[in-house]
Parts: sequence; C-alpha cells; structure tokens
Amino acid sequence: MVFHCYLWHGDTATAQGPKRDALCGDLSMATPPVMTRDWLKKPQSMLQRKAATSEDAVSWLEGAFDQHAPKMTHSQATAISRQDRFGYALADLRCGNDLSWGFPLAGSKYLALAVIAVG
Repeated sequence: MVFHCYLWHGDTATAQGPKRDALCGDLSMATPPVMTRDWLKKPQSMLQRKAATSEDAVSWLEGAFDQHAPKMTHSQATAISRQDRFGYALADLRCGNDLSWGFPLAGSKYLALAVIAVG
C-alpha cells in the first residue's frame, strides 16, 4: 500500500462557503474535493508526497500540521492531544482508511490535509 499525501491552503470561503460544491466539486481545480477519495482525481500538483508506509505518511502529516499550527486557534491545535491525534491517524492508515482533516486558520484562511491509501 502507498499513501498519497495532499495539502491545500487557501481561503475559507472556497473550502466552506456557499460555492464550495461548485469550486471543490470541479476535479480539474486545485481545491480540496467534496469527497475524500476525489483527492486522487485532483491535479497532480496538489500531491505533496507518496509515502511507502503509514509511519512515513504520519510523519508528513505531523510536519504539515506543525507548520500551520501557529495559525490555528489554540483550541484547534490542542483540543486533541498530540499523542492521540497522530496515534489515531496512524491506526486509521494502518487499517487502510483514508484521512481528511480541515482547519480554519487566522486571516480567513483554511488548511486541508489528506492522506489517501492506494493499493
């Protein structure tokens, strides 16, 4: 199994606004998809990493999360303990489940992270 790791950072209105389905449902646009598995159909430029193991995928996820955590509200970044957040992620990925997280950020921005199990 290989894990495809995706990241999108953009305007909250695109990710959560009333035009979300139109903007994100268009698989040719570099926006987070409406359906988690549709990350695989989005432009290849959105693919950040192909991880060979679930541990490698979680390592990427931790780095991406940590890079943007200072722009999250305190409660978003700390509502779940780090051990639980990434432990649950690892358990899900080991089972072959896809993972999709979204976080509103300061300045009307939004972060979407996804890891899709392939194979």
